[in-house]
Amino acid sequence: MDDLKLVQRFQSWETAVFSQLYEWYVDKIYKFIYLKIYDQQTAEDICQDVFMKAFDKLWKFQIDTNSSFQSWLYTIAYNKVVDSYRKQKDTSSLEDILELWKQTDIHKLIDDKQKLREVLAYLQEMKKEHRDVIFMRVWEELSYKEISDITGMSVANCKKIFSRTSKKLAEHFALFIFLLILF
Repeated sequence: MDDLKLVQRFQSWETAVFSQLYEWYVDKIYKFIYLKIYDQQTAEDICQDVFMKAFDKLWKFQIDTNSSFQSWLYTIAYNKVVDSYRKQKDTSSLEDILELWKQTDIHKLIDDKQKLREVLAYLQEMKKEHRDVIFMRVWEELSYKEISDITGMSVANCKKIFSRTSKKLAEHFALFIFLLILF
């Protein structure tokens, strides 16, 4: 069953189906948030807030041919992260990112951790919008349309940012190509 059918059932007062939506998306949303916040506790708190807001607002979700529950949920997460940035200064740590990857067994696939640190440091130096597009496209496997919906940028701009940024990364880091293949 796809997520829009579950949303319809939820809107028909079968609210227990929300648990299925939660199960499908909680890990993705958590990782999406974590890769922006780099703090486990804050990411967990924001993730919880995302699903609480989704539950509260799902009654108003409009289902039509262009509807995407996933995009809607990521938009909530993206906005919660932006709110978090406004509330506190970003204290990101490469070690925290590596810890998340250790939990997902990616470290077993990558022999050169120093090169990975360099890639992550390079990513952190990028413009936030460019980094967001790269993370959403590569790690979250979102379509350009979904990234556009989440960020408010045009699809063409998302494609251009991804193309140019990934080309720069590839020029600097062959490992980035490896990461693209992994995900």
